[in-house]
Amino acid sequence: MTEDSILNSVASKLKEAVSFSNSNIALKQENALKHYKRDLLPGDAKIRGSSKWVSPEVAQRVDWLNASLIRIFDAPESVCEFVPFGPEDEAVSRQQTQVVNWILQTKNSHLSFLHPWLQNGLITGLGVVTVEFEVESLESLPRLVRGIPNDQLVALYQQEEQGLIVIEEASKPVANELGIETRDLKIRTIRRNPIFNVLSVPPEDFIVSKDAKFSAETGGIEAKLQGHRKYVSKADLLDMGYDAEKVKIIPLATNKSDGIALVRTHDLDGEQGVSGDDVEVYQVYCRLKIDKKPRHYRLTLAGDLNSPVLLDYEETSRFYPYAAMVPFPIADTLFGLGVVDKIADDHVLLTQMSRAMLDDLHQHVNPIKIVNPDVTNLDDLMNMHPGKVVRSADPAAGISYNVSPFAGGDAMPVMQSLSQSLDFSTGVGPQMASLNAADLGDVTATAVNQRTSSGQLLVEMVSRFFADTGYRYLVKLVVDQLIQKPEAAQELISRLTNQYVPLDEFSPEFDVCTSVAFGVMSRDQSLGALTNLLGQQMAAMQAGLPIVQPQHIYATMAKLAEASGFKNTSLFFVDPSTLPPAPPPPPPQDPNAGLIQIETVKAQLKAQSDEADRQFQQAKFAAELDLKRAQMQIDAELKAKELELKYAKPVEQDTITIVEQVPSYPEAYIG
Repeated sequence: MTEDSILNSVASKLKEAVSFSNSNIALKQENALKHYKRDLLPGDAKIRGSSKWVSPEVAQRVDWLNASLIRIFDAPESVCEFVPFGPEDEAVSRQQTQVVNWILQTKNSHLSFLHPWLQNGLITGLGVVTVEFEVESLESLPRLVRGIPNDQLVALYQQEEQGLIVIEEASKPVANELGIETRDLKIRTIRRNPIFNVLSVPPEDFIVSKDAKFSAETGGIEAKLQGHRKYVSKADLLDMGYDAEKVKIIPLATNKSDGIALVRTHDLDGEQGVSGDDVEVYQVYCRLKIDKKPRHYRLTLAGDLNSPVLLDYEETSRFYPYAAMVPFPIADTLFGLGVVDKIADDHVLLTQMSRAMLDDLHQHVNPIKIVNPDVTNLDDLMNMHPGKVVRSADPAAGISYNVSPFAGGDAMPVMQSLSQSLDFSTGVGPQMASLNAADLGDVTATAVNQRTSSGQLLVEMVSRFFADTGYRYLVKLVVDQLIQKPEAAQELISRLTNQYVPLDEFSPEFDVCTSVAFGVMSRDQSLGALTNLLGQQMAAMQAGLPIVQPQHIYATMAKLAEASGFKNTSLFFVDPSTLPPAPPPPPPQDPNAGLIQIETVKAQLKAQSDEADRQFQQAKFAAELDLKRAQMQIDAELKAKELELKYAKPVEQDTITIVEQVPSYPEAYIG
């Protein structure tokens, strides 16, 4: 496919999705946000002389439910954990869990994206976050380096070509005392900074096709097209490397006209930060058949939807970077209900009833005055206040009051009953948050506990669905982004582990399970359950049962610390999996080991003595043999001499001295 055919194929789908989002989603979200901000009801601007009070039911329940969910998801050290396919993948899955939790909770401020994500979902019925992984270049302040010889300039210019430094200024060459030319340089160093951002997407900026629904496999969004729009300056687009000719023809953007955007920026006089050379950019993900077979692509378009400009397209994975939060889902669709959708009608009704009661009360405490103008000065009756002086010729001041009966009290039980019914629609509210003191004398503790647990079922359902869809998919997105950019990921993760991490073994396909105790919402109940579990584990370990290991004990104690409000459990306990393997225990000691050791020493001494005696006997035998051999040699020589003298001719008598030669031996061999 050519760029024109790609643009024609995507532009119509994008325009349809944006139109659907603006006409259906944004309108509902606009009304929901108005209810949350307690804006005036339709027609209130024409009301004069009556109460314009707006009920806080929506705001209270959204904030209560948001706080409950944040407590569930921000308290534990890890919300989700990867499950290995087999024993060979345990180390990789454990490392993935550690890296993902570090990125989501330490590298990013966990609450900074969790709060708007949940709040948008609770208000409008759809909260969305996206992930961005990029490497930015940070330039330091310029510093002056003096006396750089010319032979070192080549290396510095090579570093500048590699993007490691920026040489801003170079002085004229000056000869030093050795006659070598040197220069002074003003240099900026450039540092690569990997950034992994988790960003909340305003609901009005999220784009999705009508067929969107949750994926049962991944927990992400299944749709023909999904993406989001944002405002980017033309200068930034050029820095990103986009074609200058394409960027030049993109029309400038204007402020958003969506109702929800106007409501959101109402306190800012409608200013949305769009100015200068900003343009509207759409980042879209869909499946296209650009080559031989359909694949997943990320497309970047900009400008007017009637004639958009295709800036770039790139093949990507099947994990599109959008994780959704829907508090009250509707089966087989992405677009569920928020808190406002469930209680908006009751919110309006309570507002109207409260206004009528307030107006009635106001008329009761400030009744109509009937004044005789002939005896009373009417000007004195204006702006009445306690202690006001009224001039009158009549002691009674010529004033009578038409006091209307206060009937608003009859509406109080109805309003109270209606407000309590909203607690069961949302799972939060005054009835769920506290108990009437009078109830404690009439019901047992077990009944109170059952009532509290029943009220928390709805909050548990919301948290379970969110954990198994949006948060679960977000965890997979983090791993997928790391795999797509392995060099930057290695640079980022090395700060955590201080070692090489084999990213080739990472996989977003690992199953993900939640590690949050959804069934025990109360902190006291959670502490009691964990304490009971720890006691059972310790009893099993003392009994020698193989069903409990030190890792299980650590997990329970870590959850106890988390339930107590301490998020960093490493301050109290050490994970046994991070410790080096313990040496094998020594064998049991034999009671006869001392006797055996004595006998062993005796045997060694006897063997050494026998060996020394054997060597002595061998040496003695060798010495005796040598002595006998020498004696035999001397005897043979004497015998030969005798024979020679006996048979030889007579000669002059000489003196013959025969010296007996005896070999020399050590003193130990003599005798």
